[in-house]
Amino acid sequence: MHRFKLLKLIKGRIKAMLYLLRERKFRMAYTYIWVSLFTRDSGAAIFDPLYRRFPRLAPYPEAIEVEVTTRCHLKCTICEHTYWNEKGKDMSLEEFKHIVDQFPKLKWIGLTGIGSSFLNHDYLEMLRYLKSRSIYVELFDTFTQIDEKLARELVEIGVDKICLSLDAATKETYESIRVGAKFEEVLANVTTLLRVKKEMKTPIPELWFHYIVTKANVHEMPQFVELVHSLKVNKTGGSLLYWTDLLAFKEVKSLVTDVPEEVKQEVLGKGKELGIEMWWNQNFAPCEPITKCVRWTEPFILVTGHLQPCCVINEANMRDFQKTNSVANLFEQDFRDVWRNEYKDLREMIRRGEIPRICRYCREFDLSLTRRK
Repeated sequence: MHRFKLLKLIKGRIKAMLYLLRERKFRMAYTYIWVSLFTRDSGAAIFDPLYRRFPRLAPYPEAIEVEVTTRCHLKCTICEHTYWNEKGKDMSLEEFKHIVDQFPKLKWIGLTGIGSSFLNHDYLEMLRYLKSRSIYVELFDTFTQIDEKLARELVEIGVDKICLSLDAATKETYESIRVGAKFEEVLANVTTLLRVKKEMKTPIPELWFHYIVTKANVHEMPQFVELVHSLKVNKTGGSLLYWTDLLAFKEVKSLVTDVPEEVKQEVLGKGKELGIEMWWNQNFAPCEPITKCVRWTEPFILVTGHLQPCCVINEANMRDFQKTNSVANLFEQDFRDVWRNEYKDLREMIRRGEIPRICRYCREFDLSLTRRK
């Protein structure tokens, strides 16, 4: 499986690698290759089988995810943010640098979380800081704010990948889910970015599509594959379309659904027919025991500095639980110390088949036969 995925990644990404080697020199091209080989969300994660068997061999993290704001201008029906009472918060540029600098060999960063990152006035400076260190930058966005000026800035800064959260194939369904966003404007912004990339003769940033499946949009999945194809995205490799299920919490339980087998087969058929590669998230496949978990190799840091082993229980409307049971707070402790102490304990618990408290609501692994702590 890993070999097949690796070959497809290399074949698809040669153009981007050559571009980076020519325009950004060896260091960034090397980082791009490293990301393609070793990261989980943007690459083949070829060492994951080794780390599952021998977790002590896992190196000090070279890939992390950071949440830079919890402010948002939308009221999406599927998002926990819509149901919060707490005030939104931005991470300052100084706080961001403080976090990033705790990972001296950082090669990949995912900027995501519960908020709209472009509302943070320091966001572009954060991106520039990351690229000054030749770090591969991946960000999630709704494309409601990426106009031509911002599209050019993102290309000039050198953002490597943007994941577009677009959960419908029609205006009616999209605007009923992403309340406050306009379907036509989002598609126009996507087209603008693609045009800017073409004008600037660059395959970067790569553009992926993220679709959260609910009762409201499951019927539009095949049509969405056609929509993505119609946008004529310049695909440089990897998965172009990422399907994920809705993580249930009280306010959205009524929206949770399974994907009917006939819909899934139609989606797969259209993907093959149109040349659209896709990933399905963990709940569309059988779960393994927690002893197989190596997601802790890519930690997630909340806007408040609270350290999570990964991002899996994000979007479950459990912020108080996440903060109270976090591994540490990186505004108060240095990750180098955490790695040798609290993080070591967490890794050992997982290896023994015990469930760390922060992991007790994990949706990726089967916790039924393991012990809770």
